Amino acid sequence: MSHDISNKPADTGDAIFSAADYFLGIAQRIAASQDNTRIVLPGKGEVSLFPGRKEYSADIADMAEFFQTPAAQFEISTLGEAVLPKTPGSSKNIGELLWQAAFHASQGRMVEGTSKYDVVQFRHWPNLPRLSKTPNTARICALLTRHPTTIMLVHRQLGIGKDEVYRIYSAAYCSGIANMTSKNPAAANELAEIEPVEPAQERSLLRSLFSKISGL
Repeated sequence: MSHDISNKPADTGDAIFSAADYFLGIAQRIAASQDNTRIVLPGKGEVSLFPGRKEYSADIADMAEFFQTPAAQFEISTLGEAVLPKTPGSSKNIGELLWQAAFHASQGRMVEGTSKYDVVQFRHWPNLPRLSKTPNTARICALLTRHPTTIMLVHRQLGIGKDEVYRIYSAAYCSGIANMTSKNPAAANELAEIEPVEPAQERSLLRSLFSKISGL
């Protein structure tokens, strides 16, 4: 189910958040342990993770509230050899869960371990109809799937707020689709002097016009 986020949070600068402070950190730890586990936030919902199959099932009333709740408030229990629910569509890829958890925990901040100097390329498009997103998520994904780009330049190239870029980068990074090709601040500072690129459609139009003019 998609939960579009259209409200823009206040400018958070280059603030960093720790995954360990939220559900996100719990889910990451369980995914690494390979233990089938249930995570419950009393009265708010629960998630069952099956890391061996890279799947999860969830019953959450409000995703933003659930994923922004401090980690200490969750109750964790092991499911042992419990199997996945048999109802079609009741289980989903765990990468989508990590996207959702990071997206909401971010609130416009970058997740610990990332930086605005990172040069990043997305390995593939996320399944946006099933994910939480911002108004410009598709534009960010289009740019970052085409070629490696420094995170600090994305908001300039697209003319959008840094908080929106940081939120999507955090979600993509935690879900595993962001390939960090460089963490070189010096290189990023040099790239910062580059003017924003034109949208692909505009470049194509300009090339077409130039060809027509040249043929006159």
